[in-house]
Amino acid sequence: MIYYLDSSALVKRYAAEPGSDNVAALIEGDHKLAVSWLAIPETLSAVARRAKGGSLSADDLAAIRSQFNQDLQSFMIVEVSGAPVDGIETLIARHALRGADSIHLSAALWLGKATKSPVVFVASDNELLNAAKAERLKTFNPAEVHSA
Repeated sequence: MIYYLDSSALVKRYAAEPGSDNVAALIEGDHKLAVSWLAIPETLSAVARRAKGGSLSADDLAAIRSQFNQDLQSFMIVEVSGAPVDGIETLIARHALRGADSIHLSAALWLGKATKSPVVFVASDNELLNAAKAERLKTFNPAEVHSA
């Protein structure tokens, strides 16, 4: 089983939010984890904006960037070109997804087909999670009370 984390879930590892403990447990546990390449700049941008807004110190931001780079070493990173984007137009038409969300969902669907492994789509966006369920992916919202 592979846990695919979209940016709304991944950022919880680096910024205290509801569900941060569940994301930390996934990352620190013995799980296969995947993200799309798109999640890298989205996550870095989210924490940089918090630092710019004053909710993170420069030292905190440096520590987060270091942890992020360390974590990336254990993730499968899905490139967002070629096969993963083939069904994006269909996903957008079917679910009226935002652009980045359609990329994350397409990447997770492609990953399941490419690896022939079940994929759990991890996100904190209910609209996106509903689309993932409709596409027959297992889902997990780390902000909900239960744990992974």
